[in-house]
Amino acid sequence: MIPSWVAVLTGISLAILAMAAIAIALSSVAAVLALRAFLRVFEHLAGPAVSDARQLVAGIRAEAESLVGTSRDLRSRVVKAADAAEARLADLDALFTVVQEEVEATALDMAATLRNVRRGLSLFEWGKRTLKRGRKH
Repeated sequence: MIPSWVAVLTGISLAILAMAAIAIALSSVAAVLALRAFLRVFEHLAGPAVSDARQLVAGIRAEAESLVGTSRDLRSRVVKAADAAEARLADLDALFTVVQEEVEATALDMAATLRNVRRGLSLFEWGKRTLKRGRKH
């Protein structure tokens, strides 16, 4: 058998444990209510800042989208300008080719004409010499 003082001691310790559990539960409820109140105050204080941050993010997003649009427009303009410059350079190359061919043909014609003029002058000189020899004899 168990002595009666052990049962009394067990009952008292069980009552103390129950009171401690109740105290822990009450302090937990009080802590949760205090945390809830703190979160309300924090939400009240941080609410305008969060709203401002959301507006700022929206403004940044709008600016970024605007920059993307401008970048696309600028890129398409650069590509169009590069294509136009390439076409103009191709036309200029064709023009230079034609001009070079014409200059070469003109240079050849001038060389042939100068050769004919020199031949004509040499024939003229030959004729003058021949006539001078004929008069001397």
